[in-house]
Amino acid sequence: MTVVTSDPSAAPLHGRAREQQVLDRLLHDLRAGRSRALVLRGDTGVGKSALLGYLAGQPLAGRVVRTAGVETEPEVAFSALQELCSPLLDRLGRLPAAQQSALATALGLEEGASPGPLLIGLAVLGLFAEAADDEPLVCIVDDVQWLDGMSAAVLAFVARRLDAEAVALVFATADSRFLAGLPELRVARLGEDDARALLDSVLPGPIDPALRDRIIAESQGNPLALVVLSRRTEEGVGRP
Repeated sequence: MTVVTSDPSAAPLHGRAREQQVLDRLLHDLRAGRSRALVLRGDTGVGKSALLGYLAGQPLAGRVVRTAGVETEPEVAFSALQELCSPLLDRLGRLPAAQQSALATALGLEEGASPGPLLIGLAVLGLFAEAADDEPLVCIVDDVQWLDGMSAAVLAFVARRLDAEAVALVFATADSRFLAGLPELRVARLGEDDARALLDSVLPGPIDPALRDRIIAESQGNPLALVVLSRRTEEGVGRP
C-alpha cells in the first residue's frame, strides 16, 4: 500500500485520549510558570500533526508559533529557526547586544561574521523567554527529521535549557538524533475499534462491510492511510 502525503490534522481525533491528557498537563504546567519540552515520536502518518493541531487550538496554549521541516530544504541553514522566531522579533531589542547581533545575523537580518551556535542558542532562549513575559508561549516544530541541521541543533539546545520561562517547545518527528534524552510521547497506531471509528467519521456514507474491513486491514491502524484509502473509495478506486 502506498501512502501519499496529506494533512492528517484535518481528520478528527480518535483513540488519542492518553496523548491529549499528556498535552493538557503540559499546558497546565505552562500556565503555572513551568517550561516544558516534549517530543511526539511515531511513524509517518500516525497522527502527530493532528495532536500538534489539538495542542495549538487549546485556550490555555497562549501565544503559538510554529514551523515544520521541509524535505527539500535541509541544507538551508536556519530556515526553520527563521520561521519560528520571526513572529517574536518585536522582542529582539530586549536581548543583550551580543545576542541581538548573533540572532539577527543568523536570521539574515544583518550582515556579519557567522555567529557561534552557543550564542545563537542563548539568544533564542532569551527571545522565547521575553516573548512569554506577557502570556505563555508554545513553540511547535513538526517534521523535525527534515529540519536544517543548524535549526535542529539550536532548538535542541534551547529545549534542554528551558526552566521557568513559561515556554513549551513541542517537537514531532518520525526519527531524529537531535532530540535524544528529551521527554518523549510515543504516538502509536490506532487499535481496530478506533480505526473503524475514524474511518466511519471520514466516509460520506455507508460502505460495503467487506470493503470497510479491507481498508482497516490495509491501513494497519495508520490514520493518514485510513483517510487516503477512504478518499480512494469515494472516487471509486479499489472497489471490489
